[in-house]
Amino acid sequence: MRPETHSLQRLARRFSARLKSARLKSETLMGAMLMSAMLMSAMLAGLALVIPPAAADAFDLDALQRELTQAPSVTGRFEQQRELADLDATMTSRGHFRFERGERVVWQLEQPVEERITLTPEAIVNASGDRAPPGGEQVARLFLELLEGDWASLESRFAIALDGSAEAWQVTLTPKAEALARRIREIHLSGGESVDTLEMHAPNGDRLRVRLFDQTPIPAP
Repeated sequence: MRPETHSLQRLARRFSARLKSARLKSETLMGAMLMSAMLMSAMLAGLALVIPPAAADAFDLDALQRELTQAPSVTGRFEQQRELADLDATMTSRGHFRFERGERVVWQLEQPVEERITLTPEAIVNASGDRAPPGGEQVARLFLELLEGDWASLESRFAIALDGSAEAWQVTLTPKAEALARRIREIHLSGGESVDTLEMHAPNGDRLRVRLFDQTPIPAP
């Protein structure tokens, strides 16, 4: 065998060995990269389980107010129970109502008597046009603010606590001022897309509970 041929064979073997070594290193590197990617994916999946939801998904009073503000005006039926602690008696009235958001609530009593009462931010007026005594406008304004979830107006007079979710929430309002606390111990609201129940407790044990049901949106004009 010629010396040149022998040299060429040795060069070929060396080149083949280096090529195998380079391929092995490349495969090892690719395997390491793949393993790193798998570990990173597993870590991210684990983090997804422990990272709390984004703040945008949190349900708070602002979110509830937006939900109630977007709800349409409605008509429906109501049942009102007034418990008088001193007399150990409960007075129940029923009828239907019309809630025109931002304007008024029309309360049409059917039992035990027939009477229509309209509540606006300015007054409480019956079907004959007679107004409630002074202070009635404050009651009417409070009732409208509660139905509309106007926490910005209510929080100046009440400490407000929210519990639950957008589908089933409960709000408790506690008076801040002593003068108001002598008349109202606390107010409870509950609902979903709209207010379904309202309870008002007085310091002397009296309780007013209003349940709103069969609510139907009023078609836009």
